[in-house]
Amino acid sequence: MKTEIMKRAILFGIVFCVSIATWGQGRGQLERIKAFKTGYLTEKLELSSAEAEKFWPIYNKYEKKIFELRIEKRKAEREKISSLGGPEALSDEEATEFLDSLFQNETVVLKTKQELYQELEQVLSPKKLLKLYKAEADFNRRLLSEFKRRGPNHQGN
Repeated sequence: MKTEIMKRAILFGIVFCVSIATWGQGRGQLERIKAFKTGYLTEKLELSSAEAEKFWPIYNKYEKKIFELRIEKRKAEREKISSLGGPEALSDEEATEFLDSLFQNETVVLKTKQELYQELEQVLSPKKLLKLYKAEADFNRRLLSEFKRRGPNHQGN
């Protein structure tokens, strides 16, 4: 058991060091963040090999959907608003339509997360699911903190 924990800790350390060393160096930044997140969640959840084998395909499938909804769809909405002259150039009706679309998107994100957790109930205990929820929030805070620390103009130098 201790050997398994040590292996996970070493894996996490390696992924963490590589991620931080290469953070923000242009191409592949999302892949590095994903690798760091994978190591972070694996360590925090203390996944056994059998659990990890079942967990990651499910998690990755839903994570991709959530990324598309949260990042790509929001980006498209922002670009659309910008192309129309920004929020101040919109009519109240157009602004209401954009807000409705944003709220609908958040509803779909929440539904997708609920589906993820329902599917993961077949793989992980409720306690580990709660650990996952906390670990994701902790990871996101750490990521945001790192971006703030490095500043908006950081180019990986």
